[in-house]
Amino acid sequence: MAAAILAVAALASLELLSRSDSESLYSRRLALASVEAERILAESAELVKDQRTAARRESLDSTTAAEALGGCTAVVREVRENMSVTDRSGATMRVPVVRLTAEITDPSGNSLVSLERIVPTAAAEVAP
Repeated sequence: MAAAILAVAALASLELLSRSDSESLYSRRLALASVEAERILAESAELVKDQRTAARRESLDSTTAAEALGGCTAVVREVRENMSVTDRSGATMRVPVVRLTAEITDPSGNSLVSLERIVPTAAAEVAP
């Protein structure tokens, strides 16, 4: 009887360890995906400043990203728009910007992280 109870307890502890490992890997993957998305946004912002397109899709592997992101996909989207900004005097300014979004998805297509950055592309103009 005692052996059966010990066997059940051992199986339960093994299951807890297994869950802990998978949750640890997922947490590590999320943290690394955030760092990778920030890196990609910085590169994309430089492309926009050089008046080049930043939109792209790339597969991540150990040569382009951390090992835990192997098989993940990074997508950068860019949208050109005018942003309105009001200064202290109440005057409205228009600023041409590019809104960059970097999304990292896992091999199953589930989103791990999505970050956004706004990059001004020209000087502000007083809105009519």
